[in-house]
Amino acid sequence: MARYINPRRRREDPLRWMVARERFQLPDMEPPAAEPDVAVREIVSDIFKRIDVRRHPALLDQIKEAWRELAGPGAATHARPGYLDRQTLVIFVDSAVWLNELVRYERAGILARIQQRLGAEAIKALRLQADPEDRRKARVP
Repeated sequence: MARYINPRRRREDPLRWMVARERFQLPDMEPPAAEPDVAVREIVSDIFKRIDVRRHPALLDQIKEAWRELAGPGAATHARPGYLDRQTLVIFVDSAVWLNELVRYERAGILARIQQRLGAEAIKALRLQADPEDRRKARVP
């Protein structure tokens, strides 16, 4: 594919630069370097990489389906996947004891299993927090 060359982006005329430098009192002795041309497809691909993962519920659904295997049977009964915030998976935990246990001992293992199953680029970090919909506290006597 032929590379597009912008006709306006040519080398600065040295005499013209000296006049502009004196007129605007610029301290630089040489004109600024020309910026490299960037293909539109590179810009668009960068934008799509930065789009929030929350807009892709399929990834969260895959995690929810395999949660028991990813977290382990003990942790799966006390924790559940909440939502995705960019490349961070937020996990809701039902008690402070389990929250401490998972943060201290299980976080790295859960993250490694998720990355092994879904790829290292899908989820980069885990954030564990108290469950806002704790079912045990929601009971009214």
